[in-house]
Amino acid sequence: MKLTTAYLKINSVFEKVEKVIAVLLILSIVVVVFAGTVSRYIWNIPIFGIDRLGTYLMVWLGFVGFQIATSKIRHIEVEFVKARVKPATKYLLNIISSFTAAIVIFIFGILSYRYTKISFEFKDIDTVLNLPMWVVIAIIPVSFFISSIRFLFIALLWNDIRMGKRVEADIIKKQLL
Repeated sequence: MKLTTAYLKINSVFEKVEKVIAVLLILSIVVVVFAGTVSRYIWNIPIFGIDRLGTYLMVWLGFVGFQIATSKIRHIEVEFVKARVKPATKYLLNIISSFTAAIVIFIFGILSYRYTKISFEFKDIDTVLNLPMWVVIAIIPVSFFISSIRFLFIALLWNDIRMGKRVEADIIKKQLL
């Protein structure tokens, strides 16, 4: 229980940082798209590559959003079976699904890390923005690794609930489950 309590504290800090990053990304996207629109339609001088920059910022926002959803345990689940079983069975199913998700997402993290490493080693550059592509895609393995750790701790939280060390209602009030 000490481990999951420490996780909840660390997760709270991470979540605040991720929300700040998400807001900054949204503001950046708004500024970039607005600047592109004004330059194109008011001054008739389009800014070269501005649309691509907006797209890259959107990719980052998507993966940061994925992190925020994972921190709130808001992922896709099939509730049909869980709604029809006893709480102890539901908790066990949640442990299994969270642990499985942690493993699968960790594998995705390894694969995306390898891809990012290859992009870095081959000096893959976006020719429009003259931006190293590894900078753009680095969010992917980072996001997957953080999510895999979160899912592992989510499994431990469900185990705490199953063992009677925590109450599901307390975690739901904190909007974690």
